Amino acid sequence: MSPAARSTHPRGTEAVLVVGRRDGLAFEALHGRPLYLHAATSLVAALAGTEVPVTLLVSDADHARVAAGWSGVVCSSRGGGAVEVMTQQEWWSARSSRPAGALLVHDARCPLASAELLRSVLDQQLLAPEVSLATFRPVTDTVKTVDEGRIAGTIDRERLGALIVPTVVSGAVVGRALSEGAVPPLDDTAALVRWMRERGDVELVKGPSLARRVDDRSAVELLECVDELSRTVRH
Repeated sequence: MSPAARSTHPRGTEAVLVVGRRDGLAFEALHGRPLYLHAATSLVAALAGTEVPVTLLVSDADHARVAAGWSGVVCSSRGGGAVEVMTQQEWWSARSSRPAGALLVHDARCPLASAELLRSVLDQQLLAPEVSLATFRPVTDTVKTVDEGRIAGTIDRERLGALIVPTVVSGAVVGRALSEGAVPPLDDTAALVRWMRERGDVELVKGPSLARRVDDRSAVELLECVDELSRTVRH
């Protein structure tokens, strides 16, 4: 899809990347770069040629650190959209004075979600603007049930999915939340999806395994290995 086509997102559409958390995982290195920089670069690339503003949501303690790290990244394709670093409270307060539109939510804990994935899900939301979207990946691990400390059975993986990114909150839901003062729980994807379902229809979109979420350092190392292996296979 051309930049001209991507620039048709309605006025009020915004994008955020959730960076700030107490565990500091967003600053762990993957291929020598912090997770949040991988995610931020993909988000900016996804919105190249559009006027959709991007905000990196951080904690008070990490504001200067993220602002300095992001300032060292050159993204000449950003076009007319702004990139700002704010706390969620600052962003939500500023958001209340702007037109309500769809909200694309990215997460630093899904560092290898590609620009193409982020862009395609946001573009898909244009086809049904009243519906919010949540992305998931198929579960590949074997999942067992336990009864009184003993393995009781195996759950069919075809019935399971793991939430990843992006999540797109419809403009209608954003508008209602602004009028109610109901701040969305952006730092918890599962809670955010429940929050969206309480306010409107939500559809699931299948995403790739590399967009998986990491929850600790060992998961970062595993993702790095999976990415290196996939690159080797492709080449």
